[in-house]
Amino acid sequence: MVPKNQPETVAEEQLTAALLWQDLVIGDEILVEHPVYEGAVEMLSPGRGYLVLDKQLSATQIPQLITESNIPGRRLTLYPHCICSYRRSSENRFS
Repeated sequence: MVPKNQPETVAEEQLTAALLWQDLVIGDEILVEHPVYEGAVEMLSPGRGYLVLDKQLSATQIPQLITESNIPGRRLTLYPHCICSYRRSSENRFS
């Protein structure tokens, strides 16, 4: 078994995140496995779906998603590796 910090594992995780980012479209609903905080405020909560509002690449070409948050009208930048599941905007089940 390869330890988590090995380059092979990091490369695999980056590839998986990039493929997920490519597969997601604006309007899809995502779920996170763990709470996502900004400061002391829980912006995303497990078990709750959030709409993908936009997709972008960071200045260093890292895939990012812009999503809804727990605070109405507030958006959050999220990395694909934080997503545990998603639902197509036209489907009723999570992947």
